Amino acid sequence: MKKLIKDIVVRMDLYPRQDVDNKKIQEYSENTELLPSIIINQDNILIDGLHRLRANKQAGNQEIEVIVEKTVSENEIYLRAIETNATHGLQLSMKDKQSVAVKLYDLKNRERLIKSLSVAPRTFDGWVSNKAKQLKEQKEEEVISLYLKCQTQQEISDKTGLSQAKISEIITNCKFAVPDNFKPFLYNIWNTSKEENATKHFGLFPEVFFENLLYYYTEPFDVVYDPFVGGGTTIDMCKKWMRRYYVSDLNPIPAREEEIKKWDINQGLPNDLPSPKFVFLDPPYWKQAEGKYSKDKEDLANMSLDNFYDSIETIIKNLKKKMKEGYVAFVIQPTQWNNDKKFEDHIIKVINIFEKNSFKEEMRYSLPYSSQQCTPQMVNIAKQEKFPLNLIRDLVVFKKK
Repeated sequence: MKKLIKDIVVRMDLYPRQDVDNKKIQEYSENTELLPSIIINQDNILIDGLHRLRANKQAGNQEIEVIVEKTVSENEIYLRAIETNATHGLQLSMKDKQSVAVKLYDLKNRERLIKSLSVAPRTFDGWVSNKAKQLKEQKEEEVISLYLKCQTQQEISDKTGLSQAKISEIITNCKFAVPDNFKPFLYNIWNTSKEENATKHFGLFPEVFFENLLYYYTEPFDVVYDPFVGGGTTIDMCKKWMRRYYVSDLNPIPAREEEIKKWDINQGLPNDLPSPKFVFLDPPYWKQAEGKYSKDKEDLANMSLDNFYDSIETIIKNLKKKMKEGYVAFVIQPTQWNNDKKFEDHIIKVINIFEKNSFKEEMRYSLPYSSQQCTPQMVNIAKQEKFPLNLIRDLVVFKKK
């Protein structure tokens, strides 16, 4: 049978995974007709199939195939969610299973948990041998996760039951090391030969580029603000690099709707935004993204060029008031093909706007595209009319004066 997607209730407190796999959601969204049914209870509460549910939302589907199971308690919903996620499809990771084992274990339910989690008794007993230590570590991980989401210490205290003094101690004692596999770019021409991002989204910014920005311009637990977060690269890299993140978008993708605040930056900065140390601005490129995000005439990609620059300046003025110190990275591609083949070098105008609003140019980077960016038709026309095709994006980092 089918149910309206909007009627499905997702209870993350009854969900056994610690993280959602956005790459898997993207993969599923491209073939939703092949996905098995999700499982819900009689009250439409999701038991199994969060990735399939979000994939269908991502694909724009209104309905989804469901199997309904009768449950009598939230405990039963949770145990059924564990059982279904532990034995088929995208299975629970061993870390997820360990977390569940420690959370639910007592001597009376040992056998059912071992069966539900589909693990060896020896493995299970190893996980729960020091439950107090395991619970302490899980609580500390929860604190850091909430802190990275820019939750205040009071908000974290309300959610975890810990005192603010204890939360402060956990944050202070948290250690961070640069990821072992990271090698920074040494020059200001940044290139990558392959698509490495976990999710696909129009206008996606490569993860390795963002990592370099975090490496050069931020420190652990700095607040990073991205009002055009798109597919969520900022979220993923800030988690990896232990930076706090506040992200928003005019149209958050369904796969990450719980992490991304719906916000129109043209209406000003969000009231609850902390003063950021680093801001990443990758706005819809004028004309190049026309109609890609919305049909709204007030969308940055759809408005006139003068209005586009005015809107960018308003954003910069608002950041000037909000930021105490730090950096702003701005990335954009010159418009050419979608501007009747006339070359509009946006970054020159943008640099002037930043400079007159108390930001100093720190470094300018060139981000080349592959020549595959241009279609054979574009190449032929460029040859016939004798003009070169643009293959770069400009990335400029500014420092607050």
